[in-house]
Amino acid sequence: MTETDRHTQVELRAVDASVMLKVRNLNTVLFPVRYTGSFYKSLLQDDQFARLAYYGSMCVGTVTCRKQPLGFADSNMVGQHSQCEMYMMTLGVLAPYRRLGIARGLLESALAAAAQDPSIRRVVLHVQIDNDDALRFYHKHGFATLRMVERYYKLLDPPHAYLLEYVLR
Repeated sequence: MTETDRHTQVELRAVDASVMLKVRNLNTVLFPVRYTGSFYKSLLQDDQFARLAYYGSMCVGTVTCRKQPLGFADSNMVGQHSQCEMYMMTLGVLAPYRRLGIARGLLESALAAAAQDPSIRRVVLHVQIDNDDALRFYHKHGFATLRMVERYYKLLDPPHAYLLEYVLR
């Protein structure tokens, strides 16, 4: 997927083993959570969706998602084995490249991938309760807040998160 924005090309590319260090480096800068080697290895599996965003030749953003049984992210739901959800693990863009539509492009690519799989009913994610910018972004793009999850983050302050949902079907 390529789009022109402010006279510079934004290109989304699939993640493979050759660019895993770029994903790791972006995650280290963008997120307060530290991801393990198994997280990065899992991004190469078939049930994962991962993209890098390039602004010109600079790698500036990433989105990573996994397919999981419906209700896995929300213990209040009982999932059926034939139905799934996409869990968005990360979505972020480096600060100097925000407000250029890059995060929107990453999000739209993940939603489009989820919509192509008829077994995926919704896209879900957690957002730390004090991340107002992320909450505004997701609400603007059709996500609804389902509930607050107390002590979701073990090593962050505040530790609480909101569970958000985008219903596909």
